[in-house]
Amino acid sequence: MGKGGSIMKLECISMKGSGKSNEDAYVIQQVKHVYAVIDGITSLIPYENAAGQTGGAIAAELVKKQLEAIPEDAVLHDYMEMINEALREQMRQSGIDLEKKEALWGAACAVVRVKDAQIEYAQLGDCMIFAVYDDDMVRPLTHTQVSHLEQVALAKWEEGINEGFCTRTELYERCMGILIHNRYQANGPGGYGVLNGDVACRDFIEYGRINRVGVKALVLATDGLFMPRALGGAQPEWEETVLPIVHKGLQRYTDELISLENYDPECIHYIRFKKSDDKTGMILYLH
Repeated sequence: MGKGGSIMKLECISMKGSGKSNEDAYVIQQVKHVYAVIDGITSLIPYENAAGQTGGAIAAELVKKQLEAIPEDAVLHDYMEMINEALREQMRQSGIDLEKKEALWGAACAVVRVKDAQIEYAQLGDCMIFAVYDDDMVRPLTHTQVSHLEQVALAKWEEGINEGFCTRTELYERCMGILIHNRYQANGPGGYGVLNGDVACRDFIEYGRINRVGVKALVLATDGLFMPRALGGAQPEWEETVLPIVHKGLQRYTDELISLENYDPECIHYIRFKKSDDKTGMILYLH
């Protein structure tokens, strides 16, 4: 292995969902061995800059640029805190009311640094990192910090379908109150972590280090790539998302997921909040 954990092969994809722009971003910094996926979260109070970018897209781009400039000796989770401060400063300069949670731009993020013997990582929100071993064992290094709140909204969505609602618009309106309530739990007690300029963010950053022995691939993904739950079915295991990505490749997995979404535009057969979320993923093959 070369110095600093060179990787053998990389596959990356980033696709716009049903929104008007892709609010995801990614980082491939091969010299520094840093890789990340980022999911921009738009403020509840609509905001666009002169170029027509939403707050979520601006936040994702800021996180991307900061991670691309990461110093060699930076500690990942400390650096995430600095990025959060930079985001706060950019919002302040844009005249955003930092006291209003509904006005804040945000981003979920998952980042890895691949070294010779170890893999370091840090994460916020619902972006995920998986280590896949030689025997196809899938090890999630992260947890979707939002899932305990989302389950409540998804249950109400499913209840609506069972009561006979059959359009996404009606179902979304039905769940809007929960979704807004969830947004207020960002970086709060019982909530979830997100880069949104709030200093409390530091308490929610998850990070760690694993050794590389037996790891054949790392998979990074934003939540748009997760296999959705079928109506009346159980929540899919992570293997149902990660192993097809590794075996089929990211492009084919994504194509198949998009055709599943296209067959179910009203989100009736597969429980989700929008026909198609932005999708960003990466496979790092380590040997």
